[in-house]
Amino acid sequence: MNLSYRTNYLHTYFKTTVVLPDTNQTDYTTVWLLHGYTGDDTAWIRHVNIEQLARKYNWAIIMPEARNAFYSDSNFIPYYSYFVDEFIPKMQHILPISTDPKHNFIVGSSMGGYGALKIAFLNPDKFSKVAALSPITDIEHFRNNPKSPMAKETFDSIFDSPEKLAHNQLINIFNSRQPKQKILTLCGDADFMHEDNVMFKNFLSIHAKDRYTFMPVVGDHSWKTWSENIDKVFTWLK
Repeated sequence: MNLSYRTNYLHTYFKTTVVLPDTNQTDYTTVWLLHGYTGDDTAWIRHVNIEQLARKYNWAIIMPEARNAFYSDSNFIPYYSYFVDEFIPKMQHILPISTDPKHNFIVGSSMGGYGALKIAFLNPDKFSKVAALSPITDIEHFRNNPKSPMAKETFDSIFDSPEKLAHNQLINIFNSRQPKQKILTLCGDADFMHEDNVMFKNFLSIHAKDRYTFMPVVGDHSWKTWSENIDKVFTWLK
């Protein structure tokens, strides 16, 4: 299903791609699948057979468009507020999907991995599990990394003060909210953010303990790595 509607939060039209199994059930377990920087709602289906995954697990898969908003509120796009306060309720109203957090999982890659972790940590009443593939785990390091694809000026238009930067760091969010969900992260051994991911793994291994799983994989920061491992992520979710 290809959806496009005007959002009252963002005052423009945003797109969403949804894959539903053919079993005609109600209250489907749902995966909210987030794309990375420069992606859109079609990014995952361009690289992964999402329909096959929906059939295999009998889950609904919702892929929203986020543009380059970093799943965060900014002066230009209050994307986080839109996602939590408008997008999720709207999808749960018009689609045959569960509202039970036990049956709602959020997953993303790269910028979408950051978004999935951030949204999950801030909303334990909506998601019981979160998985992030090659996530941006330290946004300040990402900004200053010479291999980062995002221009510093674009980054600074979203996180426009030291206070906002600190407020949106995943470790700070985790420490302030103490979420109890099950968490999985994976990162390729040749990823340009591998060191940041290992540091985040060390943090979660201590503070999330037996609720946390790290999945080391071979690969770089690319769709090849994510497409080769997304089924393993879904197996973990199940």
